[in-house]
Amino acid sequence: MPLLRLALAASFLAATLLAQPGVGSAAALDDITAANKAGKTVFLVVTDAAGKDLAAARSVAKQAMEGTKNSVVLELNRSDPKQAAAVRGYRVAGAPVPIVMVIAPNGVGAGASLVKKGALARLLRLVPTPSKARYLKLLSQRQTALVVFSHGRMKQESALFAEVSKTVQQGKGKISAVLVDVTSPAEQKFLREWKIDPKSTQPTLVVMNPKGQTLGRLVGATKAAQILATTKKKPCCGDPSCKGCK
Repeated sequence: MPLLRLALAASFLAATLLAQPGVGSAAALDDITAANKAGKTVFLVVTDAAGKDLAAARSVAKQAMEGTKNSVVLELNRSDPKQAAAVRGYRVAGAPVPIVMVIAPNGVGAGASLVKKGALARLLRLVPTPSKARYLKLLSQRQTALVVFSHGRMKQESALFAEVSKTVQQGKGKISAVLVDVTSPAEQKFLREWKIDPKSTQPTLVVMNPKGQTLGRLVGATKAAQILATTKKKPCCGDPSCKGCK
């Protein structure tokens, strides 16, 4: 059991280190990379040469930073040719501006908000937990994600880990897993979002395709064959919290 957990944890960590936005010498990317290396969430104010409503964007980003531990506000002027790599990497060339993007500590873009009523609340909701950030990273890599909600006292956890490991191997680089410890205070936001009961006595496995659509929601020590078959299903729901998706 400890070895299985350790092996899975190592594979999860490796996944978070891949597929960062394009590397370049532009200041915005350098600043984002430095902030991420320091474990910080970035609220990225994206603007252009016109600088319309820039003060409002800076203000809401600052408020979001003040409401989020270990975070920083940075800016990206997409009109600056030196920022081309960041503009491509975060796909903001055609976005309405100004917007404020949320970039998780692992470099993945977790979403963005226009600067209008309710922007602060939207930005705070977009800040992902560590496991949610790993999940989003897998989607950015076009992986099918096996999101396992469990903890060490669940009797079926060890058996499920073994089956998940088999499925990942059979996926030949197209399937990866994310382990979510339901007892972790840092992950309770993720549990609420996906309607996972932290008091459950059985692990829950949610299978998501690379588009973030739910393929299945499996409870207990599910066998690798069933997990693999679920990864090949058509989406049954666009909401990962839908319990009727099996």
